[in-house]
Amino acid sequence: MNAAKKLFFFFFTLISSLLIAPTFTPPSSYQPIEVVDGAALYKQQLTDGNEAYLQVINLHKMQIDQLIGEVDNMGLAQGKYYKGEGGHYSPFFQRKLFEDVTSEYKQLYQNTVFSIINCSFFEQYKSSTQLSFPIKLNGKVISAGSSPYGPINQPMDAFYSKVRLKALVWDDKQAYITDYDPTTGAPLNERGVQNAMVNYKYSDHPAKVLAHNQANRYHVIGTLNFDGIKGDELLLVLTVNQATLDEAADLLRQLGVKGDIITVDGGTSTYLFNSRMGNIMLPQSANPKDSPSFRNLPHYLGFRKRGKKQVLPHIFISQPAGKVLLEENKPYLILWRDNLNSEVTIELYERDKLIQVISPRTASDGVYEWTPDRPMKEGYSLRISMLKNRKIFGTLQLQ
Repeated sequence: MNAAKKLFFFFFTLISSLLIAPTFTPPSSYQPIEVVDGAALYKQQLTDGNEAYLQVINLHKMQIDQLIGEVDNMGLAQGKYYKGEGGHYSPFFQRKLFEDVTSEYKQLYQNTVFSIINCSFFEQYKSSTQLSFPIKLNGKVISAGSSPYGPINQPMDAFYSKVRLKALVWDDKQAYITDYDPTTGAPLNERGVQNAMVNYKYSDHPAKVLAHNQANRYHVIGTLNFDGIKGDELLLVLTVNQATLDEAADLLRQLGVKGDIITVDGGTSTYLFNSRMGNIMLPQSANPKDSPSFRNLPHYLGFRKRGKKQVLPHIFISQPAGKVLLEENKPYLILWRDNLNSEVTIELYERDKLIQVISPRTASDGVYEWTPDRPMKEGYSLRISMLKNRKIFGTLQLQ
């Protein structure tokens, strides 16, 4: 077969496989709630009145956004899980009210929004908190984690001294779960990895290891290849309202998940929003007096349909509850959220006076590491502006 025929055969096979690619459908016990092109939400009734919600996300058609609170304190040299203890920062991220996160996300992306869940583990119940394990956001490792329940020199429990953490990695073609290496930072240290987060394998979660596999609310996540092309293009997120981690993971196994299964922050923090159903599960506390503090979470995942849509451009920056602490010649993470298709400019102002152009143009990807070359003064602020329309901007007060 000559080269031209081989090339024609390759493209014919590829196009044919895309056209006839099967659609994943769970067993009939999973009742569809919302099904769109690229995503679906199902409900399964479990025993004793318990419920499971299954989200099927096709990475070829859906965008995953990390929604995370702004930084007030960088936690310099406090990181524990990225290239050695104390070798990276572990910032304090603002805990954001789930209603505010959902409202903002819907304002940015309107009817393309499919769902939102809470995500990374955290263990500090203050206005801002460190995350338990590393996160990579749009090409930047923004935290090395702080959890005492992991493979560090002196963990809170001996079981965790040798536990193997897992990394969930995704892009616009596939998602996969693999071993995480705290010594090298792999796979987060790889240039081709743009978004990833480190978590427990479901069977290593403290709720199973230390709390005797108690029934609770959990999110468990697995990946699945269903189109016959190499790479797991489906992300399966299963949320239970009262089950053990073993039971939740077994439900994913029954759906065909063969690789690792991870769990993300659950229990009282569990949040599940769907564009059709609204709030399905809300963060809560066993003590009603404490409930407001459990409604604020530092890290969420948003799922939306990919593609261009005409919406009003926005740049959102929230002011952390605590004072923003910046030090001269020390790094600081500037975080924001936008729906722009163009680049942004980042500048330092003293009230209405431009002091410094931090970056004349950078990607509108919501993260920029800046090292101030001067002490901060009262009245200083950061301004992120749309490059093509400087009237569209967001401001973060520094002093």
